[in-house]
Amino acid sequence: MRDRVLTTDGRRLLRHGLHGSRTPMLRIAAWSVLEAAPALAAGWITAQALDRGFLTGRPLDGLLWLAALGALYLVRAFAERAMFPHLAQIVEPLRDALVRRLVDATLRQAAAGRPADAAAVSRLTRQAESVRDLSAALLRTARPLTVTLLAAMGGLVALTPTAAALVLPPFLLALAAYPLALGALQRRRMRLLLAEEQLAAQTGTVLVAARDIVALAAEPHAVATVDTAARDYARITAKVALAGSARSLLVLLGGYAPLLVLLIAGPRLVAAGALSAGALVGAATYVTGYLLPALQMLTGMVGGLWAQLGVTLTRLAQVSAPPPAAAATTAVPAGQELTVDRLTFAYGPHAAPVIRDLSLTVAPGEHLAIVGASGIGKSTLADLLAGLQMPGRGDVRLGGVPVRELDEPTRCAAIALVPQEAYVFAGTVRENLCYLNPWATTADLDHSVAQLGLAELIDRLGGYDGQLTDPGTELSNGERQLLVLGRVHVSAARVVILDEATCHLDPAAEAQAERAFAGRAGTLVVIAHRIASARRARRILLLDGACAHLGSHEQLLESSPTYADLVGRWAPEPAAAGRAVAGAAVS
Repeated sequence: MRDRVLTTDGRRLLRHGLHGSRTPMLRIAAWSVLEAAPALAAGWITAQALDRGFLTGRPLDGLLWLAALGALYLVRAFAERAMFPHLAQIVEPLRDALVRRLVDATLRQAAAGRPADAAAVSRLTRQAESVRDLSAALLRTARPLTVTLLAAMGGLVALTPTAAALVLPPFLLALAAYPLALGALQRRRMRLLLAEEQLAAQTGTVLVAARDIVALAAEPHAVATVDTAARDYARITAKVALAGSARSLLVLLGGYAPLLVLLIAGPRLVAAGALSAGALVGAATYVTGYLLPALQMLTGMVGGLWAQLGVTLTRLAQVSAPPPAAAATTAVPAGQELTVDRLTFAYGPHAAPVIRDLSLTVAPGEHLAIVGASGIGKSTLADLLAGLQMPGRGDVRLGGVPVRELDEPTRCAAIALVPQEAYVFAGTVRENLCYLNPWATTADLDHSVAQLGLAELIDRLGGYDGQLTDPGTELSNGERQLLVLGRVHVSAARVVILDEATCHLDPAAEAQAERAFAGRAGTLVVIAHRIASARRARRILLLDGACAHLGSHEQLLESSPTYADLVGRWAPEPAAAGRAVAGAAVS
């Protein structure tokens, strides 16, 4: 991470959120000029009250000068109050723009078939709201502080250049040094933000996989996983606090030390006639009333708010940015062999890999089942095989060509991923079945319908020309899955990946669907949720954390205690298709 508090991506996201806020910003700037009036005049008016009033035996004149200063403070209070409506016109649209962008990014991931991570909830709620609150706090503090600081320095120079020469150099040096300390604070805040996301992700994973955790008696491991993430979060929080302590030294050197020098040298300067007693008190007023408090706030609350805003915006820009376009090629895969070479994938630079150094070859026409506990990475692997996720390391090749280098039409024509949630759109049954193959004939449809056992459903819907107006209510989850399976069976894809695409079917219907795809030309990869589904495959890939085991059902029973333990916990399933199978869900 760069030392820069707000990266280019973060600034771009901030500009996007502030688009359309020019008018309220100009109004706030205008009110800020009035708000800075006391800071500009306070020291000068104090000097006049002393030199032309109290010290010359005219207390009434001195009181009139102080009354003028009080009037300026009333103007400042009015300006502060007048700015709040314009402030709301900036921060509320900023928050809304961030939420829209994050929701759009989440929907794009879902449309691509990617599983949503639990940390997305933190971004949509806590982090987006944090940007709103931080922006509002900075506009309420940093903005008036900046104009007040400039006005106070200008007033000090105008009142007494001699005192300004004593006070301003160390003060400005401390201000210039603070960004260096802020860089360290920013880096640690970014690590804190990532640790927070990791804690949310680990907690979400454990909650989602609670059934498997209890089934495998893995409660201690689950608790240890969340405890480790919580301890990391606490440790980095302490480091953030330590990095923030550097401000005390800067306040001492840039604020209190110049004030001490002014107080020591002041009497001599007054005696020498370099400045009046009123000017000395006025200079001290500028330092104690404005410069020193400004330095304390800039290096304290304002610096912390700015660092936190920069970190949060940078992170939100990273996760909401459109995915980089994959390098497309016109190369045509030489066959349907699916090769996985040292594949590694993690959902973030600091996250533990979900898939680590996985290598295997799926021969053309092979039937492979992938099994494992919930949250272990089965759907992630399916996305990687289909080219919907880009690996951190390694490759997935189809016919010798890396999947990520295929242009989208070639990849979509060659590989079909069927997710658990089946999408059926409003239109005719024929339009739904022919969506991936517009040139399919009625004979092609009849063949797929017969293979998958869809005839009864098609007849109920009025045949191929039957109209679907609201598939969400007209069809059950299982019926929608059957229509999507028919759509893919009719397609030209020669690699079909079923990611629990039959989870809403009964065992008999699931068996018929998988036999239909296994008998179809091409390769079949099934994310299995029943042991019967796994046993129909020639080979089974067991994902077991950082490890993976490949073999037949019998081989895995002998070589993998985890697989044997899972099979031992599966409940018997009623006999189907002439034989008994096990039917408890893998995930």
